[in-house]
Amino acid sequence: MSRELTHQQAFQTQCLKELGVVTWLQGQQPVQGEVFRAPQPWARADGVAPVTPAPQQPQPESTFKPPVPPAPVVDERQKDASVADLRRQLGAAPEVIVEDLQPIEETLAPVDSVMSEKVIGLPIPTQMCAYLLAGQLLLITDLPRSFQEQEALDKLALSLAKALLKQDVGEWNVGLFQWPGKLKNHHLVQRQDWALGGFEQFLANQIAGHQPQRVILAGEHCAQFFDGLSEQHVLKPLPLAKVHALPQMLRIPELRKEAWKVMQASFN
Repeated sequence: MSRELTHQQAFQTQCLKELGVVTWLQGQQPVQGEVFRAPQPWARADGVAPVTPAPQQPQPESTFKPPVPPAPVVDERQKDASVADLRRQLGAAPEVIVEDLQPIEETLAPVDSVMSEKVIGLPIPTQMCAYLLAGQLLLITDLPRSFQEQEALDKLALSLAKALLKQDVGEWNVGLFQWPGKLKNHHLVQRQDWALGGFEQFLANQIAGHQPQRVILAGEHCAQFFDGLSEQHVLKPLPLAKVHALPQMLRIPELRKEAWKVMQASFN
């Protein structure tokens, strides 16, 4: 036998079902209770008012308040120990307290100001090559921008080394130095220190693993760069000869005789 339930009874039946109550108690057992429904902000269609009114939410005075840190809790034992330590320091010998209260005198330590040596007058742009011949002779020569006679230049350098060292040159290498080369930064192209640093690194790569005994500077550009090196450079104490550039000797054979006289006077 079935009968139609009212809205309240149907809602109560649904709530009991969600609570897990699936059986009805007998009528002779009195049961007292209340069914609470969630407050609804709008009026129901059947005109039934909610059982419990919606609680009023307190509106804060301000939308944001900074967090207030809790007050630090000081341990009483630590506080007593600090007080006892302070009393012990106050009761110390007078000389200890006087030493602690002496003013701190600030003294300025002498600073050795090392001024970077400015090298001026280096020819920029420049192009040169260096020969290391038989591990004993370092020959640096200027090169024009467009130079196409590298083979003839190599033969001339080998001939000079053979005549100067009085032996056949079986081992030799050549390297090219250009400044600024592929460097495009206009702030660095005209930097004299950068150009000199690049030349110094070029020489270090050229004589790596060898200790030449003589140096020949063929041309004005390489002579100026070499003079710009520091006095502590490994090549500075070596015997030195300054002659015309090898490309000029290729065009003017008479310059070879003059260069030979200068080398004989410098190395003998």
